[in-house]
Amino acid sequence: MPKVVREKTMDVSLDALKRVILDFEKYPLFLGEVVVAKTKEAKQAGHQLVEFEIEVIKRFAYTLDFDLAGGDTIRWRLVDSNFFTANEGSWQLKAVGKDKVHATYELEVGVKFMVPGFVAKKLTEVSLPKLLDNFEARASKVSR
Repeated sequence: MPKVVREKTMDVSLDALKRVILDFEKYPLFLGEVVVAKTKEAKQAGHQLVEFEIEVIKRFAYTLDFDLAGGDTIRWRLVDSNFFTANEGSWQLKAVGKDKVHATYELEVGVKFMVPGFVAKKLTEVSLPKLLDNFEARASKVSR
């Protein structure tokens, strides 16, 4: 699947959104497809390994390595998976006011089997905007 980029200006502070993004183990509380998110110790300073299980028709597992040393840019790459052949992306955050942040979400994935066009379209046109909305809603809730 080609790289997908989505941008959104959110009515939350940069700090609140960043806290939610980095609170990986809480993802199952507000991201419906995430069943499990468990942090593991990374071998490299400034990194965090996270094991995910998602339920999309069936359950899939994968581990991502998050690079947290980039300030307001959080990058990840795939370490292991029974579903993905690639999963790389980033959050780029920029404060645009006291309680506003402009978020740019980039994602490039490959999977071990052919994905029908309608599934790829659903991911890019429905799921990604909803994902950004879910992160904004969670950040708004936890910052109150």
